Formats: sequence, C-alpha cells, structure tokens
Amino acid sequence: MSTFSFLLETIPVVIFLLILLRMKKVVTQFSLKNYFTLENAKNIRLIGWLVISIFLIQDLIIEYIFPFFNSISATVYQPEIVKLLEQMSFKLFLGIFLLGIGIAFELGLKQQQENELTI
Repeated sequence: MSTFSFLLETIPVVIFLLILLRMKKVVTQFSLKNYFTLENAKNIRLIGWLVISIFLIQDLIIEYIFPFFNSISATVYQPEIVKLLEQMSFKLFLGIFLLGIGIAFELGLKQQQENELTI
C-alpha cells in the first residue's frame, strides 16, 4: 500500500512538469507574436485539464478517498468540507478558466480565418 500511495503522490508532480512544458510552449509562441494559433489554444486547454486532474488526484483521491480506504481503525472519517471547498475554489476554477480561455482562442482563430476569407 505504501508504494501505491508514493506512486499516487508523484503523479501530480509529473503533471505539474507537463504543465510547465506546455506553458513554456505558449509563452514562446507569444514572444514570437503568434497569439491566436490552434497550437496555443490546444496547449491552454490541455493546461486547464491538467490543473483539474491535479485537483482530482491530489485533493480528492489522496486527501479524502485514499485515507478512507486505508484506515484500519474503527474511527469515523469526517472530511473537512471547508478545506475541500477552498481547494476547489482555486484549482478547479483555475482549470475551468483556462479551458474557457482555450476555447476563446479557438473561436478567435476561426473568426480571424473567416475574416481573411471574406476580404
């Protein structure tokens, strides 16, 4: 069980490194003045999904679900709802916001392509 919990706790670190790589790609494209590209939109949406997955793994599975199944004693498990809501309000909303930004980039790219075709 301890190797499983260690492996489960290292997954968010790997996901965070993936987020940093994707952010580097987006910032590089921005510095080249390539703002509305399909690659940027996909990278921003992927960053949003990765932030949401870190929330699910780190804040729900590791902190609330895994200890529930791991406890051998007969004590009653009481999750801290306020702490969970605080974490949700940051990571989950950040992920959803990034998903929205990615969709906005895609829509902006489509609009730009349509404008170029009509001129």
